[in-house]
Amino acid sequence: MDAVRTELEIDALAPGGEGVGRTSGRTVFVPFAAPGDRVVADVPAGEGPAHAVLVELRAPGGARVEPPCRHFGRPPVPTSPGGAAGGENHDRECGGCEWLHVRYEAQLAAKARGFAETLRRIGRLDPDACGLRPILPSPAPLRYRARAKFHLDRGSGRLAFFRRRSHAPVRLEECWLLSPGLDALRASVGPALVEARLSPSEVALEWSEEQGRGSALLVTEPTAAARGRAEALLAAVPGLAGVVLRGEAGPAIPVGAPVLRLARVPGRPAAGLQRTRPDVFQQANRGANAVLVEAALELLRPDGEDVLELFCGAGNFTGPLAARARSVAAVEVQGPALDLAREDLAGAAAVRFFAGDALRLALALARERGAAARRPGAVLLDPPREGAKGIGPALRELGAARAVYVSCDPATLARDVRACVEAGYRVAAVQPVDMFPQTHHVEGVVLLVAGK
Repeated sequence: MDAVRTELEIDALAPGGEGVGRTSGRTVFVPFAAPGDRVVADVPAGEGPAHAVLVELRAPGGARVEPPCRHFGRPPVPTSPGGAAGGENHDRECGGCEWLHVRYEAQLAAKARGFAETLRRIGRLDPDACGLRPILPSPAPLRYRARAKFHLDRGSGRLAFFRRRSHAPVRLEECWLLSPGLDALRASVGPALVEARLSPSEVALEWSEEQGRGSALLVTEPTAAARGRAEALLAAVPGLAGVVLRGEAGPAIPVGAPVLRLARVPGRPAAGLQRTRPDVFQQANRGANAVLVEAALELLRPDGEDVLELFCGAGNFTGPLAARARSVAAVEVQGPALDLAREDLAGAAAVRFFAGDALRLALALARERGAAARRPGAVLLDPPREGAKGIGPALRELGAARAVYVSCDPATLARDVRACVEAGYRVAAVQPVDMFPQTHHVEGVVLLVAGK
């Protein structure tokens, strides 16, 4: 489709990460643009909203900062026709960041607005009436990730992110989202994979600042040959303690010592350590995760309560809950995440783990009768991105006085909270948390109280 070269004033950031401008009544989304920018963009012809291509930054706005990363922004011009970029030309348009050019305060404001709009549009909730709190920032807006996923570019021997809206590799020389230890591990693992003749379709790396070492998930069939090559990889990369090999089917195979320990609260050893493995979900931003856990427990007030925790994963909330609640019944599907949580909390007498589907087990607990039946006074749930469809009726049957719902997806959070309201719960407080600076993603915590 033909495009019209157009000058635009950018006045907002979209929930999807792009800058938003308007021309002739049309909304235009422009990547790598910041509020206040005056830009020239190629806008597809036609009517209705359009996704444009940034051509020129004509005048920077007040929300713009200089991005520190060489991979961020527009692609370079090759040094020769069909040739590779050279000199100061590097792979650009990296899909790892969206807002590296936007002041952090403006990022937070955009996330708060988008979160409130999602509550209003999908949850049919009035943000002001349901106790929406100011967004909690990440303790570090850069160099915050303790884990990340990559793709191997065998030609360069480097781990890569994909270019924005593409499967073209951006061959990383640096990443300002990764902690220094993880970034150094990334740099050493790429060429070592090529040397070890491993060709995983995906690589996930995790770094423990406390132990000064990392581990890797390699998505590849765990054959005997692959295991031998993984051992060679470990020998070649001193900072890599272990590897997990995972194919399309069958169990994941550990090689070496892939289980790491991470601080529950960075900088506070007394808060303890938590086991993790690169094939198990764990929050990538450890500093913001501590903020998230504290916010959730402050809303739940679990002290002295019998707490039901649904979707407990590797025990991110279970350990802090066990320190305060009278008892915790933690539910997760059987697998390595639950194994790690059980190992971590083997000595916690107040915690019982249940393996199975979270909502089915919640309903089974709700239907228990007799002297042994125990109704939770509070429920905490942290479901995966797809949410917890059916949680409203489940909470009603459990009869819990209050529940805290934690979610990484505002849309499914709003949908499920609406179901809880229809089941007889009231939204008493909402706390957004920024877990992923430099991107549009935002975490939400909602307190639900029984009764209108």
